[in-house]
Amino acid sequence: MTVELFILLLMIASIATPVGIECVKKFLDAIGATYKSVPLAIVVAIAVGFAEMFIYYSTNGIAITVYTIIYAACLGFANAVGATTSYDLVKKFINALFGKDK
Repeated sequence: MTVELFILLLMIASIATPVGIECVKKFLDAIGATYKSVPLAIVVAIAVGFAEMFIYYSTNGIAITVYTIIYAACLGFANAVGATTSYDLVKKFINALFGKDK
């Protein structure tokens, strides 16, 4: 796997992750479950990263090996870092910028 391909897949995962998070939040709200946003974002981001990598493997006929599983784990965790940054730090920055005390 090249770095360019990894970054492309990470970009696609970072676009798909907020959609997945919002779907899970809507489902949890519909059933009345309580949740915290950051752990939910981490779990969904890792799942989206793994799923995307395995979809890429299956559509291109790449065999699942130890290395491909490691690549999938790296993509999932890199996506989780991006998801938590966008949910936690950016929200705090915007609140601080506009003087909100949350």
